[in-house]
Amino acid sequence: MEDNSLLSRYSLELIKTLSKGSGLQSLVDLGYQMLGNPFTITDLSIKLLTTTGESKVEDDPVWNELHKNKNFIFRTYSYYLHNSLFDKIEKNEDPFYWLDPYCKYPRIIGKISINDRNVGVLVVCAHNHPFNDCDKEIVSILCAAFSIELQKNRYLNLSPGLSHQSFLLDLLDGNLRDLRIINERLKVLGIKFKGKLFVIYLETQKLTVSNLTLPYLREEVEKKLLNSKAVIYNDNIVILASSEHEIHFLEIETKGLKEFIVNNHLQAGISRTFTDFTEVRERYLESLQALRLGNLLNKEMHFFRYDDYLIYDLIYVHGDNNHYKKFLHRSLLKLIDYDQENNTKFALSLYTYLYHFKNVKVSAAELSIHRNTMFHRIEKIERILN
Repeated sequence: MEDNSLLSRYSLELIKTLSKGSGLQSLVDLGYQMLGNPFTITDLSIKLLTTTGESKVEDDPVWNELHKNKNFIFRTYSYYLHNSLFDKIEKNEDPFYWLDPYCKYPRIIGKISINDRNVGVLVVCAHNHPFNDCDKEIVSILCAAFSIELQKNRYLNLSPGLSHQSFLLDLLDGNLRDLRIINERLKVLGIKFKGKLFVIYLETQKLTVSNLTLPYLREEVEKKLLNSKAVIYNDNIVILASSEHEIHFLEIETKGLKEFIVNNHLQAGISRTFTDFTEVRERYLESLQALRLGNLLNKEMHFFRYDDYLIYDLIYVHGDNNHYKKFLHRSLLKLIDYDQENNTKFALSLYTYLYHFKNVKVSAAELSIHRNTMFHRIEKIERILN
Protein backbone atom coordinates (compact mmCIF):
# COMPACT_ATOMS: atom_id res chain seq x y z
CA MET A 1 0.00 0.00 0.00
CA GLU A 2 2.84 2.34 0.88
CA ASP A 3 4.55 1.58 -2.45
CA ASN A 4 1.35 2.41 -4.37
CA SER A 5 1.06 5.71 -2.54
CA LEU A 6 4.70 6.52 -3.30
CA LEU A 7 4.28 5.68 -6.98
CA SER A 8 1.17 7.84 -7.19
CA ARG A 9 3.05 10.76 -5.66
CA TYR A 10 5.96 10.30 -8.08
CA SER A 11 3.59 10.13 -11.04
CA LEU A 12 1.96 13.38 -9.96
CA GLU A 13 5.33 15.12 -9.61
CA LEU A 14 6.36 13.94 -13.07
CA ILE A 15 3.12 15.27 -14.56
CA LYS A 16 3.71 18.64 -12.91
CA THR A 17 7.30 18.77 -14.23
CA LEU A 18 6.18 17.88 -17.75
CA SER A 19 3.33 20.39 -17.69
CA LYS A 20 5.71 23.19 -16.71
CA GLY A 21 7.90 22.47 -19.73
CA SER A 22 11.01 22.61 -17.54
CA GLY A 23 13.06 20.54 -19.97
CA LEU A 24 14.98 17.29 -20.02
CA GLN A 25 17.42 18.10 -17.21
CA SER A 26 14.65 18.92 -14.73
CA LEU A 27 13.10 15.54 -15.48
CA VAL A 28 16.48 13.85 -14.95
CA ASP A 29 16.94 15.61 -11.61
CA LEU A 30 13.48 14.51 -10.45
CA GLY A 31 14.20 10.96 -11.62
CA TYR A 32 17.35 10.89 -9.50
CA GLN A 33 15.35 11.94 -6.45
CA MET A 34 12.85 9.17 -7.10
CA LEU A 35 15.40 6.39 -7.59
CA GLY A 36 18.20 7.53 -5.30
CA ASN A 37 20.64 6.02 -7.81
CA PRO A 38 22.35 7.48 -10.88
CA PHE A 39 21.08 6.64 -14.37
CA THR A 40 21.83 7.34 -18.02
CA ILE A 41 19.71 7.71 -21.13
CA THR A 42 21.24 6.61 -24.43
CA ASP A 43 19.85 6.40 -27.94
CA LEU A 44 19.83 3.17 -29.95
CA SER A 45 23.40 3.76 -31.18
CA ILE A 46 24.47 3.80 -27.50
CA LYS A 47 25.21 7.50 -27.63
CA LEU A 48 24.83 9.21 -24.25
CA LEU A 49 21.91 11.66 -24.34
CA THR A 50 21.83 12.69 -20.70
CA THR A 51 22.82 11.49 -17.25
CA THR A 52 22.38 12.31 -13.59
CA GLY A 53 25.15 14.46 -12.22
CA GLU A 54 24.64 14.28 -8.47
CA SER A 55 26.42 10.95 -7.95
CA LYS A 56 29.77 10.08 -9.52
CA VAL A 57 30.50 6.44 -10.25
CA GLU A 58 34.26 5.99 -10.40
CA ASP A 59 34.69 2.24 -9.92
CA ASP A 60 32.46 0.74 -12.62
CA PRO A 61 34.35 0.27 -15.95
CA VAL A 62 31.28 0.19 -18.19
CA TRP A 63 29.74 3.27 -16.60
CA ASN A 64 33.04 5.18 -16.82
CA GLU A 65 33.60 4.29 -20.46
CA LEU A 66 30.18 5.60 -21.47
CA HIS A 67 30.68 8.85 -19.58
CA LYS A 68 34.22 9.40 -20.86
CA ASN A 69 33.45 8.79 -24.54
CA LYS A 70 29.75 9.76 -24.54
CA ASN A 71 29.35 6.47 -26.41
CA PHE A 72 30.37 2.83 -26.02
CA ILE A 73 33.46 1.84 -27.97
CA PHE A 74 33.02 -0.89 -30.59
CA ARG A 75 34.52 -3.65 -28.41
CA THR A 76 32.03 -3.03 -25.60
CA TYR A 77 29.14 -2.69 -28.02
CA SER A 78 30.13 -6.01 -29.65
CA TYR A 79 30.22 -7.72 -26.25
CA TYR A 80 26.67 -6.69 -25.42
CA LEU A 81 25.49 -7.49 -28.92
CA HIS A 82 26.99 -10.99 -28.62
CA ASN A 83 25.33 -11.45 -25.23
CA SER A 84 21.90 -10.49 -26.64
CA LEU A 85 21.37 -7.45 -24.43
CA PHE A 86 19.89 -5.40 -27.28
CA ASP A 87 17.55 -8.25 -28.23
CA LYS A 88 16.40 -8.40 -24.62
CA ILE A 89 15.74 -4.66 -24.57
CA GLU A 90 13.73 -4.98 -27.78
CA LYS A 91 11.61 -7.89 -26.54
CA ASN A 92 10.93 -6.69 -22.98
CA GLU A 93 8.11 -4.21 -22.64
CA ASP A 94 8.88 -3.79 -18.93
CA PRO A 95 12.17 -2.82 -17.24
CA PHE A 96 14.42 -5.72 -16.20
CA TYR A 97 17.49 -6.41 -14.05
CA TRP A 98 20.91 -6.89 -15.65
CA LEU A 99 24.38 -7.75 -14.41
CA ASP A 100 27.49 -8.90 -16.29
CA PRO A 101 31.18 -9.46 -15.42
CA TYR A 102 32.18 -5.96 -16.57
CA CYS A 103 29.57 -4.08 -14.50
CA LYS A 104 30.49 -3.73 -10.84
CA TYR A 105 26.96 -2.70 -9.90
CA PRO A 106 23.62 -4.24 -10.93
CA ARG A 107 21.46 -2.40 -13.45
CA ILE A 108 17.80 -1.85 -14.19
CA ILE A 109 17.22 -1.32 -17.90
CA GLY A 110 14.08 0.10 -19.49
CA LYS A 111 13.35 1.16 -23.05
CA ILE A 112 11.92 4.51 -24.13
CA SER A 113 9.48 4.43 -27.04
CA ILE A 114 7.71 7.02 -29.18
CA ASN A 115 4.67 5.91 -31.18
CA ASP A 116 5.52 2.24 -30.57
CA ARG A 117 9.11 2.55 -31.84
CA ASN A 118 12.17 2.46 -29.62
CA VAL A 119 14.26 5.62 -29.46
CA GLY A 120 16.28 5.22 -26.28
CA VAL A 121 17.31 3.21 -23.24
CA LEU A 122 17.27 4.18 -19.55
CA VAL A 123 19.88 2.38 -17.41
CA VAL A 124 19.96 2.72 -13.62
CA CYS A 125 23.13 1.81 -11.68
CA ALA A 126 22.77 0.51 -8.08
CA HIS A 127 25.74 2.58 -6.94
CA ASN A 128 24.31 4.49 -3.98
CA HIS A 129 22.20 1.68 -2.53
CA PRO A 130 20.70 -1.70 -3.57
CA PHE A 131 17.54 -1.63 -5.65
CA ASN A 132 14.15 -1.41 -3.93
CA ASP A 133 11.09 -3.50 -4.76
CA CYS A 134 9.37 -0.60 -6.51
CA ASP A 135 12.38 0.60 -8.54
CA LYS A 136 11.37 -1.24 -11.70
CA GLU A 137 7.95 0.41 -11.58
CA ILE A 138 9.59 3.81 -11.07
CA VAL A 139 11.81 3.18 -14.12
CA SER A 140 8.71 2.26 -16.13
CA ILE A 141 7.05 5.56 -15.14
CA LEU A 142 10.25 7.49 -15.96
CA CYS A 143 10.51 5.86 -19.39
CA ALA A 144 6.98 7.05 -20.18
CA ALA A 145 7.83 10.56 -18.98
CA PHE A 146 11.04 10.72 -21.02
CA SER A 147 9.10 9.51 -24.05
CA ILE A 148 6.85 12.56 -23.74
CA GLU A 149 9.81 14.89 -23.25
CA LEU A 150 11.80 13.51 -26.19
CA GLN A 151 8.81 14.04 -28.50
CA LYS A 152 9.43 17.77 -28.14
CA ASN A 153 12.71 17.56 -30.05
CA ARG A 154 14.19 16.00 -33.16
CA TYR A 155 13.79 12.40 -31.98
CA LEU A 156 10.27 12.46 -33.32
CA ASN A 157 11.72 12.90 -36.84
CA LEU A 158 14.12 9.96 -36.66
CA SER A 159 12.92 7.08 -38.80
CA PRO A 160 12.58 3.64 -37.18
CA GLY A 161 15.54 1.31 -37.64
CA LEU A 162 17.87 4.14 -38.66
CA SER A 163 20.01 4.77 -35.59
CA HIS A 164 22.71 6.40 -37.74
CA GLN A 165 20.59 9.54 -37.97
CA SER A 166 21.48 10.83 -34.50
CA PHE A 167 25.14 10.38 -35.46
CA LEU A 168 24.63 12.53 -38.56
CA LEU A 169 22.83 15.14 -36.47
CA ASP A 170 25.81 15.32 -34.10
CA LEU A 171 28.18 15.80 -37.03
CA LEU A 172 25.98 18.53 -38.52
CA ASP A 173 25.70 20.30 -35.18
CA GLY A 174 29.49 20.22 -34.81
CA ASN A 175 29.27 18.19 -31.60
CA LEU A 176 31.80 15.55 -32.67
CA ARG A 177 35.40 16.80 -32.88
CA ASP A 178 37.31 13.69 -31.80
CA LEU A 179 38.14 11.41 -34.75
CA ARG A 180 38.71 8.47 -32.44
CA ILE A 181 35.17 8.70 -31.08
CA ILE A 182 33.77 9.29 -34.58
CA ASN A 183 35.48 6.14 -35.87
CA GLU A 184 34.19 4.11 -32.92
CA ARG A 185 30.63 5.27 -33.59
CA LEU A 186 30.98 4.42 -37.28
CA LYS A 187 32.02 0.89 -36.32
CA VAL A 188 29.15 0.54 -33.82
CA LEU A 189 26.67 1.70 -36.45
CA GLY A 190 28.24 -0.46 -39.15
CA ILE A 191 28.48 2.49 -41.55
CA LYS A 192 31.18 2.58 -44.22
CA PHE A 193 31.90 5.68 -46.27
CA LYS A 194 34.29 5.97 -49.19
CA GLY A 195 37.41 8.13 -49.07
CA LYS A 196 35.99 11.39 -50.45
CA LEU A 197 33.07 13.02 -48.64
CA PHE A 198 30.47 15.59 -49.72
CA VAL A 199 27.59 17.33 -47.94
CA ILE A 200 24.47 17.92 -50.03
CA TYR A 201 21.75 20.25 -48.74
CA LEU A 202 18.31 19.67 -50.24
CA GLU A 203 15.97 22.57 -49.63
CA THR A 204 12.32 21.62 -49.18
CA GLN A 205 10.82 24.94 -48.08
CA LYS A 206 9.30 25.56 -51.52
CA LEU A 207 7.91 22.05 -51.79
CA THR A 208 4.31 22.17 -53.00
CA VAL A 209 3.55 18.48 -53.66
CA SER A 210 1.61 17.38 -50.59
CA ASN A 211 2.45 13.67 -50.81
CA LEU A 212 6.22 14.30 -50.70
CA THR A 213 6.73 14.18 -46.94
CA LEU A 214 10.16 14.74 -45.41
CA PRO A 215 10.62 11.06 -44.39
CA TYR A 216 9.69 10.01 -47.94
CA LEU A 217 12.14 12.51 -49.43
CA ARG A 218 14.88 11.32 -47.08
CA GLU A 219 14.36 7.72 -48.16
CA GLU A 220 14.21 8.57 -51.86
CA VAL A 221 17.35 10.70 -52.01
CA GLU A 222 19.30 8.10 -50.03
CA LYS A 223 18.30 5.49 -52.63
CA LYS A 224 19.73 7.67 -55.39
CA LEU A 225 23.26 7.68 -54.00
CA LEU A 226 25.43 4.72 -53.06
CA ASN A 227 27.59 4.92 -49.92
CA SER A 228 25.57 7.85 -48.58
CA LYS A 229 23.27 8.60 -45.64
CA ALA A 230 20.55 11.24 -45.34
CA VAL A 231 18.81 12.88 -42.40
CA ILE A 232 16.07 15.44 -41.78
CA TYR A 233 17.83 18.54 -40.46
CA ASN A 234 16.11 21.86 -39.69
CA ASP A 235 13.09 20.74 -41.77
CA ASN A 236 15.23 20.07 -44.84
CA ILE A 237 17.21 17.07 -46.08
CA VAL A 238 20.97 16.81 -45.65
CA ILE A 239 23.01 14.02 -47.24
CA LEU A 240 26.49 12.91 -46.23
CA ALA A 241 27.65 11.36 -49.50
CA SER A 242 30.88 9.58 -50.34
CA SER A 243 32.80 8.22 -53.29
CA GLU A 244 36.27 7.13 -54.32
CA HIS A 245 36.45 9.56 -57.25
CA GLU A 246 35.29 13.19 -57.11
CA ILE A 247 34.72 13.76 -60.83
CA HIS A 248 32.95 10.42 -61.32
CA PHE A 249 30.71 11.20 -58.36
CA LEU A 250 29.76 14.68 -59.57
CA GLU A 251 29.21 13.69 -63.21
CA ILE A 252 27.94 10.10 -63.03
CA GLU A 253 26.90 9.00 -59.52
CA THR A 254 24.69 12.04 -58.86
CA LYS A 255 22.68 11.70 -62.10
CA GLY A 256 19.76 9.94 -60.43
CA LEU A 257 19.63 12.47 -57.61
CA LYS A 258 19.76 15.41 -60.02
CA GLU A 259 16.89 13.99 -62.07
CA PHE A 260 14.83 13.49 -58.90
CA ILE A 261 15.53 17.09 -57.84
CA VAL A 262 14.54 18.52 -61.24
CA ASN A 263 11.41 16.37 -61.57
CA ASN A 264 10.18 17.50 -58.14
CA HIS A 265 11.12 21.18 -58.59
CA LEU A 266 13.64 21.09 -55.74
CA GLN A 267 17.04 22.70 -55.33
CA ALA A 268 20.26 21.50 -53.74
CA GLY A 269 23.71 22.79 -52.84
CA ILE A 270 26.82 20.61 -52.59
CA SER A 271 30.01 21.31 -50.66
CA ARG A 272 33.59 20.87 -51.72
CA THR A 273 35.03 17.40 -51.28
CA PHE A 274 36.73 16.60 -47.96
CA THR A 275 38.08 13.62 -46.01
CA ASP A 276 37.83 14.64 -42.34
CA PHE A 277 34.53 13.88 -40.56
CA THR A 278 35.15 16.74 -38.12
CA GLU A 279 34.57 19.13 -41.06
CA VAL A 280 30.96 18.05 -41.69
CA ARG A 281 29.52 21.16 -40.00
CA GLU A 282 31.77 23.48 -42.02
CA ARG A 283 30.95 21.68 -45.28
CA TYR A 284 27.25 21.78 -44.48
CA LEU A 285 27.50 25.57 -44.27
CA GLU A 286 29.25 25.51 -47.66
CA SER A 287 26.33 23.62 -49.18
CA LEU A 288 23.94 26.23 -47.76
CA GLN A 289 26.05 29.02 -49.20
CA ALA A 290 26.20 27.28 -52.59
CA LEU A 291 22.40 27.24 -52.70
CA ARG A 292 22.11 30.87 -51.58
CA LEU A 293 24.67 32.21 -54.06
CA GLY A 294 23.37 29.94 -56.82
CA ASN A 295 19.89 31.38 -56.43
CA LEU A 296 21.28 34.89 -56.69
CA LEU A 297 23.21 34.18 -59.88
CA ASN A 298 21.51 31.23 -61.60
CA LYS A 299 18.17 30.72 -59.89
CA GLU A 300 16.75 28.74 -62.83
CA MET A 301 19.19 25.91 -61.98
CA HIS A 302 18.51 23.12 -59.48
CA PHE A 303 21.94 21.83 -58.40
CA PHE A 304 24.65 24.21 -57.19
CA ARG A 305 28.28 23.28 -56.52
CA TYR A 306 30.09 25.42 -53.96
CA ASP A 307 33.24 25.16 -56.08
CA ASP A 308 31.45 27.16 -58.79
CA TYR A 309 30.59 29.99 -56.39
CA LEU A 310 33.63 30.05 -54.11
CA ILE A 311 34.99 33.25 -55.69
CA TYR A 312 31.70 35.05 -54.99
CA ASP A 313 31.73 33.81 -51.41
CA LEU A 314 35.27 35.16 -51.12
CA ILE A 315 34.06 38.59 -52.28
CA TYR A 316 31.40 38.58 -49.54
CA VAL A 317 34.13 38.32 -46.91
CA HIS A 318 34.73 42.09 -47.43
CA GLY A 319 38.41 42.09 -46.58
CA ASP A 320 38.20 40.19 -43.30
CA ASN A 321 41.56 38.38 -43.27
CA ASN A 322 40.43 36.06 -40.47
CA HIS A 323 37.99 34.38 -42.84
CA TYR A 324 40.28 33.87 -45.82
CA LYS A 325 41.82 30.69 -44.46
CA LYS A 326 38.63 28.69 -45.04
CA PHE A 327 38.95 29.30 -48.78
CA LEU A 328 42.42 27.78 -49.02
CA HIS A 329 42.75 24.23 -50.28
CA ARG A 330 43.50 21.77 -47.45
CA SER A 331 46.57 20.52 -49.30
CA LEU A 332 48.03 24.03 -49.39
CA LEU A 333 47.46 24.44 -45.65
CA LYS A 334 49.18 21.11 -45.09
CA LEU A 335 52.17 22.27 -47.14
CA ILE A 336 52.38 25.57 -45.26
CA ASP A 337 52.31 23.72 -41.93
CA TYR A 338 55.09 21.43 -43.17
CA ASP A 339 57.24 24.44 -44.10
CA GLN A 340 56.75 26.01 -40.69
CA GLU A 341 57.63 22.79 -38.86
CA ASN A 342 60.65 21.90 -41.02
CA ASN A 343 61.96 25.34 -42.08
CA THR A 344 61.47 24.50 -45.78
CA LYS A 345 60.11 26.55 -48.68
CA PHE A 346 57.93 24.03 -50.50
CA ALA A 347 54.86 26.32 -50.64
CA LEU A 348 56.92 29.03 -52.35
CA SER A 349 58.39 26.44 -54.71
CA LEU A 350 54.93 25.17 -55.64
CA TYR A 351 53.68 28.73 -56.21
CA THR A 352 56.66 29.52 -58.45
CA TYR A 353 56.23 26.25 -60.37
CA LEU A 354 52.53 26.92 -61.05
CA TYR A 355 53.13 30.62 -61.79
CA HIS A 356 55.52 29.62 -64.57
CA PHE A 357 53.05 27.07 -66.00
CA LYS A 358 55.00 24.08 -64.59
CA ASN A 359 58.21 25.09 -66.36
CA VAL A 360 60.92 23.51 -64.19
CA LYS A 361 63.85 25.33 -65.79
CA VAL A 362 62.36 28.84 -65.41
CA SER A 363 61.10 28.08 -61.89
CA ALA A 364 64.53 26.83 -60.80
CA ALA A 365 66.20 29.95 -62.20
CA GLU A 366 63.84 32.27 -60.31
CA LEU A 367 64.44 30.37 -57.05
CA SER A 368 68.23 30.30 -57.74
CA ILE A 369 68.42 26.54 -57.41
CA HIS A 370 69.59 23.75 -59.71
CA ARG A 371 67.07 22.21 -62.12
CA ASN A 372 67.48 18.80 -60.44
CA THR A 373 66.78 20.39 -57.07
CA MET A 374 63.51 21.74 -58.47
CA PHE A 375 62.56 18.26 -59.69
CA HIS A 376 63.36 16.92 -56.24
CA ARG A 377 61.15 19.56 -54.55
CA ILE A 378 58.18 18.78 -56.80
CA GLU A 379 58.52 15.06 -56.02
CA LYS A 380 58.76 15.84 -52.29
CA ILE A 381 55.65 18.04 -52.47
CA GLU A 382 53.75 15.19 -54.14
CA ARG A 383 54.74 12.83 -51.32
CA ILE A 384 53.78 15.33 -48.60
CA LEU A 385 50.37 15.92 -50.13
CA ASN A 386 49.85 12.26 -51.08
